[in-house]
Amino acid sequence: MNSPLVTVYIPTKNRHQMLQRAVQSVLAQDYPNVEIIVVDDGSTLECYEHNKLVCHLSNNISLIRNQQSEGACNARNRAILAAKGEFITGLDDDDEFLPDRISSFVQSWTTGFSAFCTGYKYILPGGKKISSSGSEKQINCEQIKYKNDVGNQIFTRTSYLKQIGGFDPKLVACQDYDVWIRLICVYGPIQRLAKNNYVVHQEHEHARISQFQNRLLGHNALIAKHKANLNKQQLSSQYFFCALYGGETSTLKLVKLAGLRHLPVLAKMLLIRILSKSK
Repeated sequence: MNSPLVTVYIPTKNRHQMLQRAVQSVLAQDYPNVEIIVVDDGSTLECYEHNKLVCHLSNNISLIRNQQSEGACNARNRAILAAKGEFITGLDDDDEFLPDRISSFVQSWTTGFSAFCTGYKYILPGGKKISSSGSEKQINCEQIKYKNDVGNQIFTRTSYLKQIGGFDPKLVACQDYDVWIRLICVYGPIQRLAKNNYVVHQEHEHARISQFQNRLLGHNALIAKHKANLNKQQLSSQYFFCALYGGETSTLKLVKLAGLRHLPVLAKMLLIRILSKSK
C-alpha cells in the first residue's frame, strides 16, 4: 500500500488546551498523508476562537462547528460524512496519539478485516501510568458480543463507517461498542495489534466524553438494542458489565460474576480505581 489519505476526527467541547495537545499529536505522526477534522460541539464563543487558532496550525486541519451541542455521536457523524480519507480513525480531545499510530495501521492493513485497533497507555491522577496487555488478537462477531475487546477507537475504511450509519445518537454511552458490533458483523473481524500507541489521559479533572455515570444507562440500552442477537452466555456477560458500572455490587460478588472470562477486566478496573485514589 502506498500512502492513502487518512482522516482523523476529533470531537471537542470547551477544552481547547486539551484539543491543542491532541491535534499536535496527530501533526507529529510519522505518516505523511493525514487530514484532521475537528468538530466543535457547541463550545463557548471564547473557546471556539481558541479552537480556530489551534486549527490554523496546519492547512490539513478542518474545523466544523455545531452552534448548539448535538452530542459526541452527531459530532463524529458530521466528521465521517465530511471525511475525504480512504481510511479513518478517531481521537478524543483529551487523549493523544504516539507518533507511529497511523503508520502502524496503514502498514498492517490487509483484506479480510473490518478494522484494526491497538492497546492503550493510561495516565492516571498523580501521573501514574499503566498499559493494557497490547497482545495481538482477532475479534470476531461472536466474541465482540461478550465484551468490548476493541477499546474506544479503531482504524477502518471510511466507506465502512458510512455504510453502517455511523454512531447511534440515541445511546448515551457505549456508542463505540455498538459500532464495533455492527461493523464486525457486516465486514469481518477486527485485528488488534500488539502495540500501545494511544494515550488515554485520566489525570485531569474534566469529565471525559464517555462519563462513568452514563455507562450503566448506555450499557442497558446497548443490551436492549442487540438482545435478539445475544445468546445466554453473551447476555450474562453483558449483565456483568452492568453490575460493574452500577457501582453498588460488592467486590466479592463482582469476582463471582466475572468468572474466568472477565477477571482481567475486573482486575484492571480495580487497579485503576486504587491508583487513582492513592497520592
